[in-house]
Amino acid sequence: MKPTTIQFFSNAGVFASIFFIPVFARDIGVNEFQLGVVIALFSLALLVSSYVFGRWADVYGRRRILQAGLLLSALASATQVLAQDIVTLALTRVLVGLAVGVFPSAMYAYVYDSQRKIGKFASFGALGWGIGSALAGYLALFWAIFLLSSVFLFVAFLVALLLTPVPEVKLKVPFFPRKVIKRNLSVYMAVLVRHTGAHAIWVIFPLFLLDLGMDLFAVGILYVVNTGTQFVVMQFTDRFESSRLVTFGLLVSALTFVTFTFARNFTEMFPTQILLGVSWATLYVGSLKFVMERNVERATSTGLLNSVMSICAIIGPLIGGSVVVVALSMGVAQLDAYRWTMYVATVMAIISFLGFWLSARRNRKSENVELL
Repeated sequence: MKPTTIQFFSNAGVFASIFFIPVFARDIGVNEFQLGVVIALFSLALLVSSYVFGRWADVYGRRRILQAGLLLSALASATQVLAQDIVTLALTRVLVGLAVGVFPSAMYAYVYDSQRKIGKFASFGALGWGIGSALAGYLALFWAIFLLSSVFLFVAFLVALLLTPVPEVKLKVPFFPRKVIKRNLSVYMAVLVRHTGAHAIWVIFPLFLLDLGMDLFAVGILYVVNTGTQFVVMQFTDRFESSRLVTFGLLVSALTFVTFTFARNFTEMFPTQILLGVSWATLYVGSLKFVMERNVERATSTGLLNSVMSICAIIGPLIGGSVVVVALSMGVAQLDAYRWTMYVATVMAIISFLGFWLSARRNRKSENVELL
């Protein structure tokens, strides 16, 4: 119960503010390209932190890294109330990125060592994500959203202090774990391409929804539909083989991104969020299972997966912001400029699906040859 409580509150804390950063940035005069830079800096900080502390969790143990990361995240999230312009917003988001990259890999490794099911555990992260986003949308005051984020993370820290130690082997992991990367390269590359396209959308997605006529509360409700779907779907993912989950998630991602372009209001956007929830639930749990089942360096391999997702969150917003700027310079309407990013993301998801599917097919053929 304690690990799922930590998962719920930590995700509620992280996501209570993260989806409303684009809207907050617009309110303090930040344009789309500057917003892309801010999100890229946050993701760069997250990348470095995930890489370093994922390895440290294997080398020095899970619990202490997990507890320290949650406390630092609570403190860093509170600093966001000080953001007033592009510079202070960038600085506070870098602090948050460094802090929230510390604990996830240690948390998943602890859960795996405790012999819990990864899919069900991950589902409580989706539930926290949805509840945090909904409450943030209901508050609709940015200083209150940032403080709510901090409170959620501090509650997760307090619960983490009560965690029972589990047997764990401290490993010698090189600073650049080449073998771990090679072993998981197919899934890292698949996530890299798909998720870069996704982040090209996410940088403008709240703005897209607002320009369709929705308010912050409606945006929050759509996020709840997405995360609620994830919560339900993740309950059933543990029974499926990891490669099949990843393949399915990539295929549905392509379908999801293109359907965004057809929605014109809240009602039409509703089913797209169900599709999105299915795609990410299967892809995320499949990727986690893929790296944990193939590696004893579980925190390191998970940290690398988180770092890959951070790279996506660096490149994706820059692509998304640039596509919008180019489209607007060509005289394209604002909403249609946002849709351009969705077309780009759709193509990237198709490429990712084809690459991983071919890799998985080759691996199955080689395994059959070895058995013969």
